[in-house]
Amino acid sequence: MKIEFEYKISDILLIPGRALKAKKIIVASFFILSALAVYDLFTYLAVLIDGGNLSAFYSRYGLVPVGAIWLAGTTAKIVYYFGILSGIWVLMAGMAGVSIFDFEMMRGNPFFTSLAAIRFALSRFGQIFVSHLAIAIFLGFILLIGVLFGLLTRIPYLGDWMYALFLIFPNFIIAIFSVLIIFVLALSVLIMPATVAADRHGEAFNSILEIFTVITRQPFRWLGITVYSLVAAKISGFVFAYFSYRALQFLQFITQLGGGEKIQDLFASGAAHLPLQSPAVKQLTTVLPGLNFGFTVEFLNGAAQPGLAGYLMALSLFGVFVIIVAYIFSIIATGQSVCYAFVRKARDGHLFSNEKPLQFEPEWVNPPIKGPAEARPVDPTKM
Repeated sequence: MKIEFEYKISDILLIPGRALKAKKIIVASFFILSALAVYDLFTYLAVLIDGGNLSAFYSRYGLVPVGAIWLAGTTAKIVYYFGILSGIWVLMAGMAGVSIFDFEMMRGNPFFTSLAAIRFALSRFGQIFVSHLAIAIFLGFILLIGVLFGLLTRIPYLGDWMYALFLIFPNFIIAIFSVLIIFVLALSVLIMPATVAADRHGEAFNSILEIFTVITRQPFRWLGITVYSLVAAKISGFVFAYFSYRALQFLQFITQLGGGEKIQDLFASGAAHLPLQSPAVKQLTTVLPGLNFGFTVEFLNGAAQPGLAGYLMALSLFGVFVIIVAYIFSIIATGQSVCYAFVRKARDGHLFSNEKPLQFEPEWVNPPIKGPAEARPVDPTKM
């Protein structure tokens, strides 16, 4: 089977096209909604612990509580920030689920299904969690050494001298190493999912090692492809959002020919339950931040009508926004898998096309037919 990946510049330029696949968008949508559900659960739990009014909080933020959320209690803040971390881990698992399509394609298996990708991503959630936890524990250990070193200044007379004497070594070395670890920990949100998807054994140490190796040995290659994929994700997401906007307008127009003004009321009623004026929607409808070039969804403006139909319409319209975000998410994940493939080839000559697929083994469509001499064994006594 021909493998559609040749480690050329065209493979990088085609990242938005490789991301525009139904099975990738399905997987991305599943994990985006899962991350939102996890974030909502912990956020509303934090508000409840803090003694807030859930009804008032829902009226202000809805099911997408994004923005400045003020919490007074320490326990509530811990629960809230843990919800953010949990949502990030779910999204990282989703990126691994999108990336596995690319690595299986490189291995000669274009038939990897969405359900298999979701199962694969869920099975690697523990690897992502353990990898982040190990880096955080190691960073905490280094910070503890720094705190203990600062206690030297409390020693009478000699403390200040000892601190000044050991400022460069080991204090400065520890500090610069800590900054590197923090930097790697932040970038691991992008890099780790691809390394996890490419790892056949699911070992946390391998993913940690690959993150540091990518950043320290191939930083410019990773940065170049990542910047391109992020810019492509923003522009391609805007184009996809624009066509989705026109598709909704067209759908409203043709159905209104049969349903009349009731169709417009349904659209307006559903949209009234959504935060269409939020910064997130504004980013989707603008080509690039800072440029006054985009479109508005004013045709959806209106008052909410009582009844279940308005809420169902809101869920449907929200699904359209999820698909748009899922495509952007898919571009970023695809960009990281393509980037990691290029990094591995440049670093140690490794080609994923030389690996066996996870679930697919090539077989003969029409197996060879044995000839007459091979079909029956020959009895040597009758020769």
